[in-house]
Amino acid sequence: MDARTPVDGKRSRLVQAAVLWYGLYQLVHVFVNVRGLWLLTQEQAIDFPAPPPPGGWSDQVLHFFTGMAAVDLGNALLALLFVYGYVRHRGWHRWLGTVTLTVSVYAALVFDYATWASGAWTSTNLPGYLLINVAFLPIVALFLWWARQGLRGADW
Repeated sequence: MDARTPVDGKRSRLVQAAVLWYGLYQLVHVFVNVRGLWLLTQEQAIDFPAPPPPGGWSDQVLHFFTGMAAVDLGNALLALLFVYGYVRHRGWHRWLGTVTLTVSVYAALVFDYATWASGAWTSTNLPGYLLINVAFLPIVALFLWWARQGLRGADW
């Protein structure tokens, strides 16, 4: 993905689409995290987007998910601000995009490892976990492009 097209200097449609997808993903993520936090604090259980392993989640994992969901919710809200800044051509969108994309990729890796290591990726739960990860792939591509642009010192 290149930020500018060689002919007219406008933003790449592919990058724009990836940023908008990131915004949509994070908008859904806000609602999922609010619901998850509510479930974790009220019922000490969670089902979606993290269906439990056979036997349920341990107390330690539930505490971990509570903390992770709270931090992830904050990042999702900041990611929406980043998308707004990107669309409105605000100069601060670059540093905010760097922060939110980094946190998003880190959180996805930790979430995947925690759920996999806990035994939640059973044949019954696998489609849901795969769907989350497939939907996240454009964000990984955006993160890699964003990092490349930053390392090159590009003015995008």
